[in-house]
Amino acid sequence: MIKLVQIDTGVFDLAFDASDDIDAAIFTDICAILFTDAEAPLDRVPEPWERRGWWADPTRGTGLWYVRRQGLSDAARQEALDMIRSALLQHNTAFSEIRVTETLPPGGTAGSVSSVFYRISGKHNGLQFALDVTP
Repeated sequence: MIKLVQIDTGVFDLAFDASDDIDAAIFTDICAILFTDAEAPLDRVPEPWERRGWWADPTRGTGLWYVRRQGLSDAARQEALDMIRSALLQHNTAFSEIRVTETLPPGGTAGSVSSVFYRISGKHNGLQFALDVTP
């Protein structure tokens, strides 16, 4: 498996995972799923050239990018939580028992989905994990 490795402040590289750093491998899987843009439904982004999505499979990834375009209402919060959970379970069969909860960023307030931190926990190939991620 390929993982992200921090080589300097704010500088990352890809490396082959020899299963010695399982948290980095899980984090890489989660980032690849969460930060790949799925194509937006027509009712959310009607212009076809703005709907994004990966050309090889427009259903891959999540629609967090179009949820981020709205204010941080309870509905947007819940949509983001549900979207993260279902994307992880749908796009990687190694994940199970996924739980996603919202936590506030340092400072305590969040004005949009972009500034919310998520705690993602569950199992990856049977190994328990918990990670904090922000979109």
